[in-house]
Amino acid sequence: MVATAGSTVRFTVGNQNAHNMFNKEDIVPGSRTRPKSENSKEALGWAIDRGNCDTWSLQELSSEKTLNGWLKDTGLAQKYPHVALVPGNSTRGINVGLISKYPIVHVESHKDVKFPLADGSGDTSFSRDLLRADIDVDGDKIADVSVYNTHSKSRLTSETGVSSDMQRLSEAKAIRDIVLAEMKEFPGRHWVVTGDLNDECTDPSVQALLDSEGEDPWRNSLDHLAPEDRKTWPASPKPNKWGHLPAHFDHVIYDADNSKLVSSKILDYNLHKDGFYQSWGSDHKGVKAEFEITPSGGGKLPLLETISELVTTKPEQKGGKPPA
Repeated sequence: MVATAGSTVRFTVGNQNAHNMFNKEDIVPGSRTRPKSENSKEALGWAIDRGNCDTWSLQELSSEKTLNGWLKDTGLAQKYPHVALVPGNSTRGINVGLISKYPIVHVESHKDVKFPLADGSGDTSFSRDLLRADIDVDGDKIADVSVYNTHSKSRLTSETGVSSDMQRLSEAKAIRDIVLAEMKEFPGRHWVVTGDLNDECTDPSVQALLDSEGEDPWRNSLDHLAPEDRKTWPASPKPNKWGHLPAHFDHVIYDADNSKLVSSKILDYNLHKDGFYQSWGSDHKGVKAEFEITPSGGGKLPLLETISELVTTKPEQKGGKPPA
């Protein structure tokens, strides 16, 4: 149902790492990545359908073609007809994207933005991207919600010479700068930052993103849970084969002064009627956050018809804060 302009509505945001959503033709030569199995695709589709969020931020996607094919094959295309995906910086070809029940009126990629490393040793860019999708909730063809989606550098050894920890911290600082600069142009617009951050709330990168002691602190939607109850990875109920301890890597972050959180939870679907574990669909659990918002038309971007018209890519900038 489309909301009436000015009315208060509930809007739900989901975050889910899709875990290697690749078909054979998506795989980069020489990569050890394998195509996602049909069972895994079906299990992931079941979890997304059951989660029933208005928008889903997805990580580890390959291409828009493969994403749309999966939506069609799992019966989700009608439920989520609006899709945003822009190829990012990953050498393995894993990208971030978004699916939505509501129209996407604008898409902003930040894959080409250069920003300082947190230790001042040089410049860097996002490991994948920071993708922004502006959503029209009330049908007036004007954005009411901006959803940012990212997938921070993994904890594996970096190939660039920059430590993985430093890369994630630098990305987090850049995300905060970008969001504050961009949303300043749209006072009253609701926004969230979502993604697989590969860090927990106690780690420096997420601490920098939240800036809990600063003048404009942000909140994690799972703050109401005890730390031991926030673990989103690994999703499998079986012991982790790599020996890693469970961690809270998957986040929905918001500004409590701008958006009212109604509820938030981890989507821990262990087994469904056909015997598919959620972990067959992904090695991460999903996160669902419900907000109470008042669509206000906080922007003047027209509703466009094609993805090429929708996408804006931020230009490269050497040093300093990213452009607004």
